[in-house]
Order: sequence, then structure tokens, then C-alpha cells
Amino acid sequence: MPSELDHSSQEPLYLQVIEDIRRDIASGLYRPGEKIPSEIELGDIYRVSRITVRNAVKVLERDGLLIKRQGKGTFVTEEAEQKAPFENDDIVRSFTKTCENNGVVPGAKLVTCERVLLPLDRPSFFGGADNGAAIRVVRVRTADDVPLMVEDNLFDPVKYRFLLDEDLEGCSIFELIEQKTGLVPRTSADCVLSMERATAQLAELLQVAENEPLFTVSGEYSDQYGEPMFIGLQHVVGKHYSFRL
Repeated sequence: MPSELDHSSQEPLYLQVIEDIRRDIASGLYRPGEKIPSEIELGDIYRVSRITVRNAVKVLERDGLLIKRQGKGTFVTEEAEQKAPFENDDIVRSFTKTCENNGVVPGAKLVTCERVLLPLDRPSFFGGADNGAAIRVVRVRTADDVPLMVEDNLFDPVKYRFLLDEDLEGCSIFELIEQKTGLVPRTSADCVLSMERATAQLAELLQVAENEPLFTVSGEYSDQYGEPMFIGLQHVVGKHYSFRL
């Protein structure tokens, strides 16, 4: 059902209306070919002006989700179902493959790749290798050049030391690791999906407003032989992404 807008947010109200209608289309509340509430009704639902609603509807029309029919109202397009938020049904799946499944072009922008010490709560995850160190790789992942997530992963410092010397711009790390070692990740039983608000740093990297709702996905992952592979943390833009679990 339509959500209540955050009138104290830095994000403009018309953008919040756009995001909410997108979610309602993706969830099936408004189905392809179905008429949505009128501008006046949407204004009452969201407690915003008719101009705010009109601006939101114009953007959704431009994006091919809605269509106005003279004298009849505004309807969800038949193609809208194909334009639902980016969806992933396997959290550990290569982002590149997930993009291909969603018909978009994957990208990766490297923020940092460096040797660090493991967090104090996980000092022996890699068995004390390299004196409790890890290879930390932070990248912004994009789909059709739109930032979707910041991935912040800690890899085994011995098996994956080669990552320090690789060009990690625009590639799939999982595919690179498989090519180099034959190892692939397996979903963690302890994987946790939660929500957060974008910090100033994350907001800048993801090109969203500060305090934007984000998914966080965290977990400890092993390879196909049960050996520790990496500790993963993803910060995902909620309005562009959905998980099928």
C-alpha cells in the first residue's frame, strides 16, 4: 500500500512519490493496464500538493511506467512489469551475472583495495593468516551507470593477495577469483539483511540524499569446499533494488 512520506527528509517530496509508486507497481499493488488513483486522490494519500503529484507522474510517464488516457485517467503501462526494480534472488551471486539477468550493463568503480587488519570481533576468521590481516576491497557497483550498491569485502589475505595487483575497475571479482583459483563463493547461513540510513560518505558514493533508506547485507562466506573466503558487507539503494529470498 502507499507509504507515508517523510516530510522532514532532504529528498524532495515528488521524488518520494515517484519511489513509492514504483514500489507499488513492482509489488503488484498497481498492475499493468490498471488505473491508478487520480492526482487529487494521490495528493490526499500522500498529503502533498497536486503540482507535486503531477511532477511525479510526469517522470513516471517519461520512464514508461505510466500512461495518461484523455478523459479516462492514468494507467500502468503493459511494459511496467518489465521495469520493476533491479532484482536479485541470490545474494552471493556475481553482480555481473545478476545484471545480465536483469538486462542491464554492470559496472564497478574502485574506491579502495588495501591490506588491513581484521575487525576485533573476527580476528581469526581466516585462521590467523598473515597475522590477522585481510584484503579489503571497496567498490561502487553500477547498472547502466546508475550506482546500486557499495560492496565492502574482506578477503583471505593469502589466497587472494593477487587482488592487490589486479585492475578491479569494471570487472567481476568472483569471476576473476574463479579464473585464478577455481574457487567460487557459497551463500552464508548467517547472512543478515537489514536496513540503514545513508551516511554522508555512502550518500556521496551512491549519489543519493543523506539518510536515504539502504539495505545492508552482511555475512561470512566460504568457498565450495567450506573454507573461509570473505566477509561481505553491501550497502544497497533500496529504491532501485529488491531481493527475492
